[in-house]
Amino acid sequence: MLAFILRRIASLIPVLAVALLVTFAAIHALPGDPVQVMLSDHSADKEMAARLRAEYGLDRPLPAQFVAYLGEIASGRFGLSFRYVHQPVADVLRDGLAISPLLAVAALAMALLIGIPAGVYAAIRRNRWQDTLLILLLVAGLSIPNFAVATFLVYALSVKLAALPVAGWGTWRQAILPVLVLAIPAGAYLARLTRTFMLEVLGQDFIRTARAKGLGPRLVIWRHAFRNTLLPLATSAGVIFGGLLSHTVVVETIFNIPGLGRLAIDSIFARDYPVAMAVVLLFVLFYAGINLLVDLFYLVIDPRVREGMGA
Repeated sequence: MLAFILRRIASLIPVLAVALLVTFAAIHALPGDPVQVMLSDHSADKEMAARLRAEYGLDRPLPAQFVAYLGEIASGRFGLSFRYVHQPVADVLRDGLAISPLLAVAALAMALLIGIPAGVYAAIRRNRWQDTLLILLLVAGLSIPNFAVATFLVYALSVKLAALPVAGWGTWRQAILPVLVLAIPAGAYLARLTRTFMLEVLGQDFIRTARAKGLGPRLVIWRHAFRNTLLPLATSAGVIFGGLLSHTVVVETIFNIPGLGRLAIDSIFARDYPVAMAVVLLFVLFYAGINLLVDLFYLVIDPRVREGMGA
């Protein structure tokens, strides 16, 4: 088990290196000058501009800037923010560091609680009116964009019913709407996948054998059929988590949440290269971490995987 975890962690090194290199190149290819953004009303002051370029290392060639940035990563500071002058990037990220992963994890948990039972229910009532109605709802949940869902929920729950805050962050009530907006499409996608996997398993010979032995429907569905859908569902959950992380950018902007997604957007517009690159790197780490947990989940629920790796 430990050797497997170490191998998986080692395999992340080239992924992070490629992500860092691509992000560095893409960020620096954006039009605009971060020094001019920092100077704002004093953009005509050439002496101050030259001093800032030297202070932040922007007067050096890009390869030298990249090597210097690697050193800042190794130090744990991730460089100095251009937008928040003389402030380490690690300090800028501290407040929003837990918000985006928390939103994604909460939305994934809600999607699992809603999507998996709905998918199982649709599978065991295949081609009935309940199945048809659920499919229509799932298609709607997948088709409507996040901003439209957010607009409807804000109007219904905040404006009309005054049950929830419109925006902001700091209380559990302020987290409900953002989590709902993230969870609805993810839950619909999980429900469709669960239905598909369940229908495939329910058509297998061992299910017919279990029914022929006289086992009750609940035992057949949950002990025999559902357990065989856990592996593909776990893989899908890891992919969905990555999508939820990326969608937090939109949700945090809509609901004025000071998370990493909103910070990344603000940093890109402000040409704050170090902060934007650090956010991308953190998102890659979060996504890699959830996939590592999925692999460990494989070891727990599937003995064949443990036998294959000699565990």
